[in-house]
Amino acid sequence: MNIKEINSKKLFKEFEIQIPYKDIDDSINDKINKLMPTVSLPGFRKGKAPLNIVKKKYENNVLSEVIEKIVEQNTKKLIDEKKLKPFRQPKVELKKYEKNQPVEISIKIDLEPNIEVSPFEEIELVNRTIDVDKKRIDENYNQFINSQKHYHKVKDDRVAKISDKIIANITTKDESVPEFLKSQNNMPIITDSDYQILPDIGPLLVNKKVKVGDKINLKFDLKEALKQKEKKEVEFEIEIVSLEQLHEFEITKEFLEKNNLKDEKQLKDNLEQNLIKQYQESLKQIQKKELMDILEKKNKFDVPEGILDEEFSSIMSRLDQAKKDNSLDEDDKNLSDEELKKRYKKIALRRVKLAVLMQHIAVIDNITVTEKELTDGMINYASQYPGQEKQIFDYFKKNPSSIETIRGPIFEQKIVDNIISKVKLKNEKIDIKKFEKLNIEIFQNKELK
Repeated sequence: MNIKEINSKKLFKEFEIQIPYKDIDDSINDKINKLMPTVSLPGFRKGKAPLNIVKKKYENNVLSEVIEKIVEQNTKKLIDEKKLKPFRQPKVELKKYEKNQPVEISIKIDLEPNIEVSPFEEIELVNRTIDVDKKRIDENYNQFINSQKHYHKVKDDRVAKISDKIIANITTKDESVPEFLKSQNNMPIITDSDYQILPDIGPLLVNKKVKVGDKINLKFDLKEALKQKEKKEVEFEIEIVSLEQLHEFEITKEFLEKNNLKDEKQLKDNLEQNLIKQYQESLKQIQKKELMDILEKKNKFDVPEGILDEEFSSIMSRLDQAKKDNSLDEDDKNLSDEELKKRYKKIALRRVKLAVLMQHIAVIDNITVTEKELTDGMINYASQYPGQEKQIFDYFKKNPSSIETIRGPIFEQKIVDNIISKVKLKNEKIDIKKFEKLNIEIFQNKELK
């Protein structure tokens, strides 16, 4: 085995290995010899065909397995000889394979960083609870009531008005318009909704005093919808299919029974508890962000350069796509390419550093995700899609790697909870106004995301 070190950093090594073809050939022969007693070929008794004939027929079948085993053996040998401590599974790539030529392999190894975790007992965190005032509780209740709007078909021959739901077919001949906008049948248009699929289509139709059966042509500026810099005026033909009138929601006995509620007071109590729970979840995210900021500042260590380069490349790839789609964040649009690289290099470093640190803490404190926790997590995820639970579990069964989307957040939260159980906590009760201010302050700094 011929070893050449082609890239060397503090926590990253890249080697090129040349393995004599004879090693591969000998391994293939060994494999073929083991197969020979079971092989039947025309003109020969079972197990009696010559090695060269059997090899010609089966060499390609065993080649990948042989190369994989030899690569694995040589990678282990390299790590042992160089006394390396890989942080993760080395990345191995077959660079060149030609018969009777040395086999060339590239091996990239991220090395384990030396981490001394700053004592958790020295960390101070605020444990906040929220005081939700009556005004916000009432607003939340009214929002719920308004969300329960329902519509009845208008029977008389009247024109559309604000608060109606218009069912319409819309079409355009403009080929530059995306398919989802080019043609829509039976599209609901809530005339007083803040969201309109075409700019102000609801109020415009009301102003035109449309009725069921009407067909009209209207022009819309799709500059915002298509994310273009210049004005983009497109004409649509709109056919009014039906008209529905809003009916105010009433809390009836049937509604209460359907939702397992004793009375309206229980509904209000449930909505209040859900509101408080939402705020508490947000406060947990704020606390977690504050903890991550502290951990990043208090713990100084080098990160594996290979992992950092991967994370940075992944971020820049997404940014390049966002540029093409004209969907860059507003605070990124005014930055030059160099400024963007500087910003996201810092973000990549933070993400990798915290990920490495959390993994290290998990190993020290023997934190893992149990099968029960994983199963509970999958059940909880599936419950968010009523009626599709079986399909979701079948998907996880057929795609085991996708289970990581469930395991990852559970694992991270267990590490965070473990740390928080050891820090100094200061209790604080805050109101809605302070919560909103805090939420902006904590998450507005993009450099620390």
